Amino acid sequence: MRHKVLIMRCDKYDPDKIAGIVKEGMKALSVKPSGRILLKPNVVLAHPELFPHAFTRKEFLDGVISATKAMAEDVTEIAVGERSGITIPTRYNFKSAGYFEVIKKHGIKTHYFDEVKQVPVRLKRKERLRDTIFVPKPVAQADFLINLPKFKAHPWCRLTLSLKNFIGIQDDRHRLVDHNSFLERKIADLQEVIQPKFIAIDAITAGQKMMLTPTPFDMGAIVMGTNSCAVDTVGCHMVHVEPKDLIHLRHASERGFGPMNLDEIDVSGDFPLEEVREKTRNFQFCMENIEKYFGEDSN
Repeated sequence: MRHKVLIMRCDKYDPDKIAGIVKEGMKALSVKPSGRILLKPNVVLAHPELFPHAFTRKEFLDGVISATKAMAEDVTEIAVGERSGITIPTRYNFKSAGYFEVIKKHGIKTHYFDEVKQVPVRLKRKERLRDTIFVPKPVAQADFLINLPKFKAHPWCRLTLSLKNFIGIQDDRHRLVDHNSFLERKIADLQEVIQPKFIAIDAITAGQKMMLTPTPFDMGAIVMGTNSCAVDTVGCHMVHVEPKDLIHLRHASERGFGPMNLDEIDVSGDFPLEEVREKTRNFQFCMENIEKYFGEDSN
C-alpha cells in the first residue's frame, strides 16, 4: 500500500479557509472520523507575544475542528488533548494560545493530560526501549486520533513533525523517563501506543532554529496524511533534510510504522514539493556538526 501525503497552499490563518482545505484533504484521503475523536495539537509553550510561533495556532485548531465535525460519523466524543512543556500547566498554555474560545465555540471537551489518570500500555515490538509506557487515559481510550503538529526545527531531533509531537502524550513523571540520549528511541516506542488516523501539520508559519522560541518562516502550507512516517518523510524533503538524519523517523520506519523513502509515497496537492523546496532554501536549523569547529589534526 502506498501512503498519500498532500501539500496544500494556505497563506493566512483564516479558520474558514483552513476548514475548507482540511475537509478537502480528508475527502482525498478517505478519512471519516468516528467514535472517540481526540485532536492532539502542539502546545509545548504558548504566548501571543513571547512565544508566538511555538504552538499550533488557534485558527488552525478552529478550522480542523470544523472540518472534523463536518466529516465525522457515529461520534461518541470530540476532544482536544495535550500536555504542555515539563512543569508548565497545560491550562495556562491553552489560555495563552486562545484555545478556550475555540473550544467553547465548538462545544467540545478538553483533556489536560497533566490532570487525568495515567495508564500503562504494554509494548511488544522487539526493538522497544521499555516493556511498559504510561499515557493519559483519554489517549489509551481514543478511537480516532487527529495529530496537529506545528512545523518546527528542533535542536536535538532536527524537526518536530508528526512523530515528535507524540512526546506531548505523557505527563511529566513519565515524560522525563528517557528524555535524554534515548529520546529518539522513545519517540518510536510511543508510536506503538496509538497511531493517528489523520495528520494535519500547521506549516502556514513554520518555526526555524529552536522549538520554544522559533524564528518565523512563512511557508504557507498545510501538510496532510494518514501515516506519520510518510508525512514526516515529505516534511524532511520540504526543508532539504535527509529523512535518514531524523533518527526517530529511522527507528519508527525500521519498526514497520511506515516508509521513509519518497519513492514509496504519493505526494500530491496544489503546492508542488519542488516549489516548496525552492521557497525553503534558506530555512534555518540550530544544529551544526562539531567537526566544523576543529581542524583535521585536532584531538
